[in-house]
Amino acid sequence: MASWNRNLIFAMLALPVAAQQPCERLTSLSLPGVAITLAQTVAAGSFAPPAARAAVNVPEFCRVAGTITPEVHFELWMPAAWNKKLLMAGNGGLAGTINYTAMLEPLRRGYASSSTDTGHVADNDGHWAQGHMERVIDFAHRSVHVTTQADKAIIKAFYSSALDHSYFSGCSQGGLEALTEAQRYPRDYDGIIAGDPANYWTHLYAGGHLWIAQATLTDPASYIPTTKLQTIGDAVYAACDSIDGIKDGILNDPRRCHFDASVLLCKNGDAPNCLTQP
Repeated sequence: MASWNRNLIFAMLALPVAAQQPCERLTSLSLPGVAITLAQTVAAGSFAPPAARAAVNVPEFCRVAGTITPEVHFELWMPAAWNKKLLMAGNGGLAGTINYTAMLEPLRRGYASSSTDTGHVADNDGHWAQGHMERVIDFAHRSVHVTTQADKAIIKAFYSSALDHSYFSGCSQGGLEALTEAQRYPRDYDGIIAGDPANYWTHLYAGGHLWIAQATLTDPASYIPTTKLQTIGDAVYAACDSIDGIKDGILNDPRRCHFDASVLLCKNGDAPNCLTQP
């Protein structure tokens, strides 16, 4: 009997949690520094997130959008059948947009799903940071933390239940956000996935992006046409793909690849499958 009761308790704990108040009522929720600008129930079925190329199928959920002082925009999607977990999605590049695409799959799996634009709305040119130190701070670390705090408060208000576990997952800039969360705000998440983190900025931008731009865009003669990029890529894979013992189209450790680009020098004038002298 004791074993049966224990199994029943575990089964009940695994049941999804339902909302305890209407989604739309969340617009009146008062949180310090947080303004909820949207709270609407999205019916199960076809849903087109902002800037989406096509609509996708989703379960019923409560869509919340808000702004955190000064300019941190975020969205939190809370499914009607909740698994008592939160998963926040990181960004790419210099952020500036909410990662709606990465929010979809966690929502389908029963997670409360969240993302932020990290405190600015812009493309990847960095002009948003000029003269706006508060945006730099939000982008660097603050935005994800304050969004996480808001998420947890909204979740508790909506379900009348605290979450069991919270997770963060991001790649590239999102990977940097993941490492920053682990270092600065270790209590925010129970689990963190940092994929391909862009965390070494001096090397990444000064030694990578800026050097490449200077080397290839200084003048028209330095420019490498996009039509030749495939030729370069093919030559690199031909030279280095099998270094790890398997020829599978993957360079497991690019640091072991010492490719000599001089093998691609044109011998009889410029051509699509060779490179001219620098």
